[in-house]
Amino acid sequence: MTDRTRVSSKWLAPLIAALVATLVLFAWNKFQPLSVESPKPVSRVDKSGLNRIYYGPANSIAVLSFGGDPALSAQFSVGDGFSRELQRSLTRVPALRVTALTSSHFFRDDSVPLRLIAERLQVSHLLSGEFESSEGKMRVKVHLMNAKRDKELWSERYERNLDDVFSLQDEILFSVVNAIRPGAADSVAKVRAVEIEAWLLYLEALSSYAERTPEGLLFSVQAFRAALDIEPDYVLARVGLARSLLAMGAGSDQQAALLEEARSLLRGVLESDPEQADALGLLSYISHHFDWNWRDSLEQAEKALGQRSGDPELMSIASLALSSLGQFDRAVALLDSAVRQDPINLARRMRLGLLQEFAQDYEQSLASYRQVLGSNPEVPGAWAYRARVKIIQEKPDSAMEQSEKEVDPFWKQYSRILALTALERHEEAVSLLELMIEEKGDHAAYQIAEILAFRGDTDSAFDWLVRAMEQKDGGMASLVGNFFLLSLHPDPRWAALIEQMGIPLVEFSTP
Repeated sequence: MTDRTRVSSKWLAPLIAALVATLVLFAWNKFQPLSVESPKPVSRVDKSGLNRIYYGPANSIAVLSFGGDPALSAQFSVGDGFSRELQRSLTRVPALRVTALTSSHFFRDDSVPLRLIAERLQVSHLLSGEFESSEGKMRVKVHLMNAKRDKELWSERYERNLDDVFSLQDEILFSVVNAIRPGAADSVAKVRAVEIEAWLLYLEALSSYAERTPEGLLFSVQAFRAALDIEPDYVLARVGLARSLLAMGAGSDQQAALLEEARSLLRGVLESDPEQADALGLLSYISHHFDWNWRDSLEQAEKALGQRSGDPELMSIASLALSSLGQFDRAVALLDSAVRQDPINLARRMRLGLLQEFAQDYEQSLASYRQVLGSNPEVPGAWAYRARVKIIQEKPDSAMEQSEKEVDPFWKQYSRILALTALERHEEAVSLLELMIEEKGDHAAYQIAEILAFRGDTDSAFDWLVRAMEQKDGGMASLVGNFFLLSLHPDPRWAALIEQMGIPLVEFSTP
């Protein structure tokens, strides 16, 4: 859910850009394992070497896209959506650890060996298949593989009437869970049946939303609305429509209106089902990013996690509220779990590095950024974030080296000013800061305040924090625990600002 709306001007931009860069620039044969130390190549002859590859815990599973050939757009959308629904249902099984769709649906190339996919996703099991439908009939092939043992655990081919698709989903889910965790299959909730035309529109909308293009978002909104015209009480379509409206409104003139429509849809869902996890998760996101109501955001997220404790999207959302309230140990633990279930999502790993910095776990923070850069050295902001940590560690020369490698012009300028200040090259720092204020002052108030506070200009720093609050800058969600704002804490204005933002007054010592 992370990455859909404009939550700040600059502070979270590299986190979103990281995900986009990942999906655009990666090729599977260039993707490096995300462990700090890459495993050695495994000989085809030396079978004992297979044990050195980590495939995740024994209960882990990733669901690959059933979409088939993207050129067959309608067929692809239905198959892709079908696998998305299987994945969503599996996240409701406490006995399983399910990989996020961001990572599992990255691999669409049939030429990539399944065991290599499992290694990259760090899962023991892969669920793959094909879905075809025509003239009211469907043909489905499903395969469950144990990657560690290089063995197919279960497979089946189905030919059914399309109207039987919901009972078919129940069959598949039961068989998958039973093969991985015998006895846990009884906890699989039944799939709710709806009108088949509404269901097909819903699947097409899911697939189109995943494209994250203006055209894809517009189509997803239209398809979700069409599904609801047929099936007005279709809860998942209501939640999907709300999610698409939030994404479509991001940064546009329609944002306020689309936000309110999304909020109304979600509240309507919760009136009929107060524990609907997807609706609670999205409302938590809205409470955090738009309302700045951190406590409501945390309450909604924790309630959602009570329904689906292993969902990486919900864990990520909960970590946002926890971090804004200064509960960094819990925030890091949740986000770390989410990252392990979404290893290709570099945006999420970037945010983990930032939370680890705020938790004063600097070596782990650097390791998180190193893993990001090892996968893609051109992720915007990653080198700048490393420079921040080096400054905190009182290594200004190293911070400058990191800054020089930064590829994004804004983050290069930002980190360079901080490094120059740490090096006491004040004239150069002031010159660059004045340029930043002139060019970026209307949408980077929070970063300017950070720099001014680090330079000891307390009055100006508070002035720019007030501007950041007026600009609704998402960086204001990151006041607590920020090393570069520590100099402001003794000032009475800090306590007043924290109270105004609805954040507990937490004291953090200098590292």
